[in-house]
Amino acid sequence: MRYILVYILFFVPLLADDTIDANSQIQEIDTESNKDSYINYEFPRYEDIDTANSILQRFSTHNENYFMPLYYSISGIRAPYKPYEVKLQVSAKINLFDDILFGIGLFFAYTQVSFFQMYSGEISAPFRDNDYMPELTFYRALDWNLFGGKFYNIRFGYLHKSNGEETPQRSRSIDRIIGELMYRNGDFRVDIRAWFYMGYDPRDIRRYIGYSDLKLGYKFLERNHINLTIHNLFHNYGNYKGSLLLEYKFDFNRTSLYLQYFQGYGDNIHQYKIKSKNIGIGISIKQ
Repeated sequence: MRYILVYILFFVPLLADDTIDANSQIQEIDTESNKDSYINYEFPRYEDIDTANSILQRFSTHNENYFMPLYYSISGIRAPYKPYEVKLQVSAKINLFDDILFGIGLFFAYTQVSFFQMYSGEISAPFRDNDYMPELTFYRALDWNLFGGKFYNIRFGYLHKSNGEETPQRSRSIDRIIGELMYRNGDFRVDIRAWFYMGYDPRDIRRYIGYSDLKLGYKFLERNHINLTIHNLFHNYGNYKGSLLLEYKFDFNRTSLYLQYFQGYGDNIHQYKIKSKNIGIGISIKQ
């Protein structure tokens, strides 16, 4: 049996070389003649520009996409983690239907926030936490005038948020039905969201996540943006368990300088009941 294996592994390739040499010219001709028939499966080219556009137009950025190589925790980080790390967020959506009925569309979106202890080589530089947020949302364009501006969009859908952990000590998960109303007046924008829970774990997480939030945005001097997000908007402010997120962007051609300041509870879902102050700097994709 061993001799048969040696023959197969050693002599058969040598014999096959003659066949390959005999057919090499034919293969070269075939390759030249069929060069254009090979498909790049990683980066396919669409000869029909309408097909390419129809695919691309279904995708869009959703929430902010940013990479902060320096994210510093003034308070809130506990050993063995270091107070400085990398924070990044990726977020995109795909349009599933443009007009189901009465101008109502449907999209699927996915957002992920990661905290990467890149500078903690002594503990193998782990990802400290990840938040995963898939959502399925109905939307409709609006044209409701108010105070010189207008409500321009409304959303209603399902949002899941969890950290992908399984142990009771680290597992966090919430499922919500969310409604969102968007308003703009020139360069000023207001987004308000409210929700109710379909499920949650642990049980006290609702005290910190709350039932609504508010985002205020303003663009000034052409390339400057400032956003303020108030999480857990309606709450007992004598014992407030929410948070504030302040963002600043300065636009370049395709990217933006991005700064972030967070204060309060729940910088990620695992830290929902840990109060922290954090500041970071990096780049974001221009929207």
